[in-house]
Amino acid sequence: MINDFTQHIYDSAVNDSFFDGFGLMLENDFRQLKFPVRDNIVSFGTEKNDRLNFLLGYDIFESGEEKTIVTVLTDEKSGGAYCEQCARNVCMKILELDTDKIINSVAVERCVYDPNIFAYKVRMSFGLREIAVDV
Repeated sequence: MINDFTQHIYDSAVNDSFFDGFGLMLENDFRQLKFPVRDNIVSFGTEKNDRLNFLLGYDIFESGEEKTIVTVLTDEKSGGAYCEQCARNVCMKILELDTDKIINSVAVERCVYDPNIFAYKVRMSFGLREIAVDV
């Protein structure tokens, strides 16, 4: 289930000209993706935080129980460096769209080639302040 903040960021991205060259989708949108991936795709979703990863001080950790996940997919022919650059630009744009400053942390995974979808992908996790989840 998508949280309100993720839905808000997705709606903002749909209405922003920066994303004109991207196919945007929510993680629970079950439309078929065309394989192999030929267009740049940005997927928005929500994931629960695993507080077991914080051995010390998890009780004072200021993040909500959910985080926003954004995944960038690019054509395999474009290469990993292109995917990383797209992800960097998307990340910066999402931080810009967060006008209420709900995001309190960003973690970006390494760019990997996924042979199942014939595409490069980068997964980004945006930690949210507790109020973003409770609204």
